[in-house]
Amino acid sequence: MGPCPFGMEVSDLEGCEVKTPDAIEARRRIKQFDQMVCLTPFRELKHGDESIYDWVEDGYTVPEKVLAYLMTTEPFFMSPGIYEHPFRPGRRLLGPYCYTDGHFWWDRDCWKYTTKYHVKLPQEFVDYVMSGKGDKFFKSHSPNPSSWFDRIEELYGDTPHGNFLPRNAGNVDLEDF
Repeated sequence: MGPCPFGMEVSDLEGCEVKTPDAIEARRRIKQFDQMVCLTPFRELKHGDESIYDWVEDGYTVPEKVLAYLMTTEPFFMSPGIYEHPFRPGRRLLGPYCYTDGHFWWDRDCWKYTTKYHVKLPQEFVDYVMSGKGDKFFKSHSPNPSSWFDRIEELYGDTPHGNFLPRNAGNVDLEDF
């Protein structure tokens, strides 16, 4: 009962297409999202139906350029939820937070899963980065581990209901990951 500081946007109703600017933008972003390749399509990360454990290969490594590419930070979407760390039962992580280069998208911690737990990346992605096809993006988006911190900081003053996310965006250093 009473006023509510939250807005709600309905983007689809059976037999009716909502044509507000927000609904049109939401459909555009969903279409864009569907056309990109997910590097972390794992149910454990809430990104798909595959199991992260099926992608683990002892000794798997990738060139430093690939890891650096994954550390570039162009925020794509964030979901302020909580999920269990797939390799450390009982450890909870915030997110998911995901990055994109416009062609691929991946979980913020993708490079950590690859480095520490030897989770394989799609060869298509490794080849793409190593061929130089992503160099324009790579050069314009230097690795910036504070990108989520900056975005979350912006949100503190941008919401009528407050922002309850930690200022460090729930980031976990590689050693503790």
